Amino acid sequence: MKKNIIPYIAIFGAFSIIMSSIRVSFPLGNPNLGSTPISISAIFLNSYGVFMVGVIKGIGVSIWTGQALLELPAGIGDGIMGLFTHFLCKRIRISYAIILGQISRYIFTSGMIALTLGLLLSLSPNIVMPLVGKVIPNNLQTNLFSNILAIWFAMIPAITTSIIVNSILSVIIGFAIEKFYKNVNV
Repeated sequence: MKKNIIPYIAIFGAFSIIMSSIRVSFPLGNPNLGSTPISISAIFLNSYGVFMVGVIKGIGVSIWTGQALLELPAGIGDGIMGLFTHFLCKRIRISYAIILGQISRYIFTSGMIALTLGLLLSLSPNIVMPLVGKVIPNNLQTNLFSNILAIWFAMIPAITTSIIVNSILSVIIGFAIEKFYKNVNV
């Protein structure tokens, strides 16, 4: 798999986009199964490949849903989560690495979305207010740090739901990989 990983990146990216269609709508965020293929790709691909799967997910789901302000930063954050999971897979059991990687989405995925939306809310509120207006008070629009924190806290229910479901599914797949394959790490 080391020689040509591009087809594997495409396959995991496509699965990530398709699995993102299985989602539930929350006031801010749409928990979906899109990070499960990213977690699994962290077992098989190198760090570049894992990150690219996250970026492909972000671009693909942005095009599919039309929510680029949420999905592009989520894809980049999930790519960073995949890098972290890949790093952990080389050091601890795959199932533990997947769980810790999914938990890291509180920082990486939520942080990237909150940073992007908070920055845009401070610079150009007209662009972001239709998306965050129902969860963010109007008086926070000028304070960047308050915007980022308010958006991050508003996303906790959605990201928690996503982490729980993706962790369960990814760990089940991870257990199967640990059981049937030896030395799967690149």
